[in-house]
Parts: sequence; C-alpha cells; structure tokens
Amino acid sequence: MNTDRAELDRLAVGLRDRVAEGRYLEAQRMLDEYCQALRETAARLPPGDPGLRRLDDERCELLESVRRRILAGRAHAGARLEQSIQQPPPYGDLPQLRRTWHCMA
Repeated sequence: MNTDRAELDRLAVGLRDRVAEGRYLEAQRMLDEYCQALRETAARLPPGDPGLRRLDDERCELLESVRRRILAGRAHAGARLEQSIQQPPPYGDLPQLRRTWHCMA
C-alpha cells in the first residue's frame, strides 16, 4: 500500500502542478492516470477497509481543489480578456481635432 500511496501522491501533485500552470491537456492525462491508479489501489483493499474511506476523502479533496483552481484561472483569463477589449468611443463623442488655421487665428 505504501508504494500505491506514493504513486497516488505523485500523480496528485503532478495534476495540481499542471492545472496551476494551465497545461490542461497534460492535466487531463494525469487525471486519467490518477483515476486508474486509484481504482487499482482500491481493488487491492479488502471490503470495509478504513483505507477506502480515506482514499475517497483524498480524491474528493483533490478534485475540489483542482476544480476551484480551474474556475479561478478561467475567471482570471476572462477578466484579462475583458480589459484587453476596448470599445472605440461613439462618433458623436470624438474630440475635435485642431486644424492648422485654428492655431493661426
């Protein structure tokens, strides 16, 4: 179980890191690996083992933290996009450009 635990921890850290870096395709692959390792680890435990509950709690915590980080990243990207889009002023509100003959009068 210790090697299984180490592998699950390694995959969880890798998943969090990839999401934090915005590498979502790699994070998806890492999530698939994590789920496969979790299924294999859970299958090795006897029914009713308290380790199953612990694994489930850790899985829920990992998925919730990744979900929140993804939502925060999306909100941040949306805010940056909104700031980068600037509407030009309507035609009626354009400032009057000074003409050369105005300066000479």
